Amino acid sequence: MKNLIIRPAELAEKLSISLATLYRMKKAGELPPQIKIHERAVGWKVSDIEEWLEERKEAGRE
Repeated sequence: MKNLIIRPAELAEKLSISLATLYRMKKAGELPPQIKIHERAVGWKVSDIEEWLEERKEAGRE
């Protein structure tokens, strides 16, 4: 089930950041693209977030 969706509040909690910081990161283009779930609901594919986290971890090792 690679296409699970994580909502903003869940993602902020997973990253241990505030929602405000999450939205700043989104605005700055620091996060993978969002998916529109519904007219007023967005989220991210869990697989995209996991890949993004791995890339950040590897970049930190360089």
